[in-house]
Parts: sequence; C-alpha cells; structure tokens
Amino acid sequence: MPASLATPTFATAAATRDCAARAVAAHGFAAGAYRPLGRTGLTASALGFGGYRVDDETPAHRQSLEQALAGGVNLVDTSSNYTDGGSERLIGRVLGAGLAAQPGLREQVIVVSKVGYVQGQNLALARAAQEQGQPFLEMVEYHPDCWHCIHPRFLADQLGRTLERLALPALDVYLLHNPEYFFSDWAQRTPQGDLDAARAEFYRRCTQAFAELERQAQQGRIAWYGVSSNTFGEPAPAPEFVSPERLLEAARAAAAFVHGPGAAPRFAVVQCPLNLFEGGPAREFNQSAGRTFLDLARAEGLGVLVNRPLNAIRQRHLIRLADRPAPRPDHAAQAETALADLGGLEADYAQRFRPSILEHLPESAGPREPFDWASAFRSVVAHVDSRDGWIQMLHGQAFPNI
Repeated sequence: MPASLATPTFATAAATRDCAARAVAAHGFAAGAYRPLGRTGLTASALGFGGYRVDDETPAHRQSLEQALAGGVNLVDTSSNYTDGGSERLIGRVLGAGLAAQPGLREQVIVVSKVGYVQGQNLALARAAQEQGQPFLEMVEYHPDCWHCIHPRFLADQLGRTLERLALPALDVYLLHNPEYFFSDWAQRTPQGDLDAARAEFYRRCTQAFAELERQAQQGRIAWYGVSSNTFGEPAPAPEFVSPERLLEAARAAAAFVHGPGAAPRFAVVQCPLNLFEGGPAREFNQSAGRTFLDLARAEGLGVLVNRPLNAIRQRHLIRLADRPAPRPDHAAQAETALADLGGLEADYAQRFRPSILEHLPESAGPREPFDWASAFRSVVAHVDSRDGWIQMLHGQAFPNI
C-alpha cells in the first residue's frame, strides 16, 4: 500500500504531548525536557536529532537514530542536501520500521526538513533542466558546486522528492534553508549595488515561496513552514541579515493571496545557530521596538530550533564546544609524512611534466605558477580538525587553482 494511504499524515498535539508525559515518567526527565513548538500545538523534546552528517548506508547512524527515538527524542531535523538525500532516506527507513512495531509512532515524531540548496544530485538535475531549455527560474549560482533556489517550481519539485525519500505523505515542518545565499551571491556579483533594492527582491522571492508553501499546506503535504537562517542574529544593517519581521509580513501577504484577506499563515518555525560564540539571536537588538530575535519569536508564537548548539562558526573557523576524543599521538607525524609525500609529488611534477605543459599552454590559460600545496597545507593543518574543513579547503582553494 502506498505510504500516502498506509502512514498517518502528521504529528499531532495529543500524541506529542502524551509521548512527552510517558518519557518524563519513564526516564525521570526534568519538566523542561519537552517544550511547546511555538504556536503549532506540538510538544517537542528540547534535544532533537540532527541529520546533518547521517546517511542510510552506515549502521551506526541508524542505531543512533533508533536509540534517540527510544530514549524520548521526538523531533528529527534533516534537509534535502544532507548526505545528498541519504539523511532523509535513513529517517524514512527508521520511521518505517518503527511504525511496523509501534503504529502510533508517526503521530508522536515531529519531522522537519529543509529546501533550497542545489548540490549533488539536485545540481545535476538543475543543470540537466538548463540543457533541456526548461531551467528552474531565479537560480542563485553562488558557487560552481553550490547553487540555491526558492522558486515555487523548485520547491514543489523538491518537496515531492523529500517525501519520497522519507516515505511519508506529508511533513510536519518545511523550512527554506539559508535563503541568504541570495545576498551572498548579490554581493559577489554587484559589490557596489543597491542593498535596499536587493532586499526588496529577496523578500519578493520569499513571498512567492511562502505562497507556494501555503498551497502545499492546503493540499495536506506540509503542516507548517518557516525559515532556517544563519543570519537572524546579525546586526540589522549587515548585508546578509534576514529579518524575521519582514518574513512574517511576507507570510501574511502570501496567506492573504492564497486563502483570502485575514487568513493566518502557516509560517510558525524558525531555525538559527545559537551557542556560546554565536549569541546574536539572544543579544542583538535587531528587531523593531528594541527587541532581539528571540523576543520577536516569543511574541509571535514562533517555534525556535537551534542548529549549532555544540559547535560554532567564528571568523569562518569551526570551534567545537563539546568534548571529543583527543587527537592520536601520531597525528602530527602522520600529517608531516603526508605533506612530505605531497611535496615530493609536486617536485616530480615540476621537474618532469610542467616544462612541456607550459610550452603548449596559452598565456590566457590562467595561473602558471607551480603547485605548492605542501607548504600551504602545512600552515593550516593544525587548525583543520574535521572532514568539512578539508572539503571547504579543497573546494575553496585547491580545486579552483588546479
């Protein structure tokens, strides 16, 4: 039987409330272990399961999600671009298996996913659409390997793919994922451009995106929607600042357009980083009447999800705020050995291959200097302590030069 017929549609107020009560009784949790998710009526565990790095091919990831659900976690957060769809597939499989053993599970678990990033298979899809003369409109081509889009046609396409991977008929919460890429791309392309005009265009795009999400809610494919942004806590004049007040205005306009004047929008959840270093949402008075982002969210009944509680981005560097295993004692020696091997390869290339390549390389072909990544990496290797850090270095520095 198709998932749309066999699977309950949404998490419910009663089931999430009962789930919280049972977990508190069973595990002795404090009262604050579960909280209302804004005006949605849902009760969410204060600690959710983040799906950023999990996939459907790693047994430990499945075990972690199963243990989280069994331990009382009832909010699961993912996105279409997390492990190129593998995160959503994992969550779908675990929930599917759980439903077979516990039929009421779907109504207890709040499933959140996000949309906007165009990477991996989505990037291949977007490029194929361009080649066929039917491109997704208003595509933000921020980086060769990372585009972004919140156009209604793209949102509808992506929601269908997300629901298929999750094996669910509907989502509880659907968030636009870091739409501020629009401003990043705008600043890159027009560094002296009119910021007010850029903001007007940005919120126009948000309004039409929200209208599409209102239609999807009307069709029963999502219950609530909102925005996940890394810049809610920035000062209001900052070029990439996303104003939740203007987003609320856009949502009200979208609801009125789709449903009629006075209709209440389904915009009800926002997400942002909030930790010891990134405290802007709690400390920056960037809203009207001298309010912070959290003040506004409380006043408007918005549910707030925090997506970086245990690490921080500061001056483009990752800072971990939780204990982790100490580096192996031979880490420095291994790094030095690898860098020495890389230096040997670069020297061999420079001696044996580079001269003949330069003979046939036109002057317009770009940088002509020899590779020297052994030296470049040596200066930063002690500061890069994660896979993501290396990937950013490769895509931001190494690959463009190569």
